[in-house]
Amino acid sequence: MRYLALLLIGFMSLPAAAVTKVDLYHTQVTVDPQSGQSDNQIRIQGMEQVLVRATGSKSALQNSVVKKALNHNSQYLTQTSSTNNDQGQEVVKLGFSPVHIHKLLTQAQLPFWPEQRPTILVWLVKDTDYDRRIIWEHSASKLLQNMHKEATVRGLPLTVPVGDFSDVTDLSTTDLWGGFTDAIGKASARYPTDAIMVVQAEGDDLHWTLYDQSAHELQDDFKEPITGQASGDEAINIMVDTISDYYAKQGAVKVAEQSSQSLSADFSHVTKAQDFFNIEKMLTSLSSVASVSVQHIQGDDVQYRIHLLTQPEVFKQEVLRNSMVQSSDEQSGWMTVEDVPQFAQQNSQVDETGLASSSETDDKSAMTINSGGSQSLGETSSEESQDTQPATPTMPTMHFIWNE
Repeated sequence: MRYLALLLIGFMSLPAAAVTKVDLYHTQVTVDPQSGQSDNQIRIQGMEQVLVRATGSKSALQNSVVKKALNHNSQYLTQTSSTNNDQGQEVVKLGFSPVHIHKLLTQAQLPFWPEQRPTILVWLVKDTDYDRRIIWEHSASKLLQNMHKEATVRGLPLTVPVGDFSDVTDLSTTDLWGGFTDAIGKASARYPTDAIMVVQAEGDDLHWTLYDQSAHELQDDFKEPITGQASGDEAINIMVDTISDYYAKQGAVKVAEQSSQSLSADFSHVTKAQDFFNIEKMLTSLSSVASVSVQHIQGDDVQYRIHLLTQPEVFKQEVLRNSMVQSSDEQSGWMTVEDVPQFAQQNSQVDETGLASSSETDDKSAMTINSGGSQSLGETSSEESQDTQPATPTMPTMHFIWNE
């Protein structure tokens, strides 16, 4: 029993798990009274922060699907409130829906950096004209404040030593500046951490060394560190961005290829190849559309699968703003449910929104434009169609006429 007690005490003395769960979906925007920011601009800025944090990459904001989604930011917003900080500035707190953010990443085909992220212990040493000193967690240092602020934006968990008696006696500035890994590893072992970074600040210059291993590994199995440097006012941001990008590439996962919010858009009177390309270009340019793929072609009828960023009715309104397009259910004699080409289900039903259900098909087959005959992508012979197959999921279909 005594040995069991000693074993338990030994386990309790080990550092806790270092991985940190990051809050990806809540953020805050400090309002500059001189900028005249609108509520929409504030929401866009907040959503941009969430997307950078969720993907681990600032380049995600250049994605065409993300740019469109930012203009529909209210669909992703779950909560908002306003308060004032210590400087009397207004701070808007924003919360976004994890489900909708994940759907957007799916639509944009962007990676997702999960909430569970490695924790980095940062030893920050500042060189002045007179001496070198370690900046502890509660130091009144602008450099430290800026580092924490940028790390929060990027969702990078950083820990800074508290500077108690053990820290002060176990490690010197000489150890840190000289890169003595045995001393750094021993002093860092009391903190739960996945990696250790030593930052040397001298004027506007920053030099950093990242040991991508735990304190115990640093002492027992040293690996070559990752180093970098930056200068100027943006040096701290560059450092945090570089480290964030490094870990995001390691930890990010790919999302599914399909969007759960989708419909079919059927265009008739498509008589020329140029019409086909013009329709696809028009659909892709709509702010409500994430992506477009061709489902079927039959005679002068083309059916597209549309992955949406908005509600279907918004998509329909955008399409009908084009003078070349008319809705097939707004004039007698136009296509009815019974007239839907062979690639639609015979038992399709039109609901109160004017949408009809049609079956999904494989869109991997080749596609040709042929006004004289008919072809369906993934088309099967009559013998094959007689085989009993499980029913495929249906999705709503909108019908339009293309006026060349």
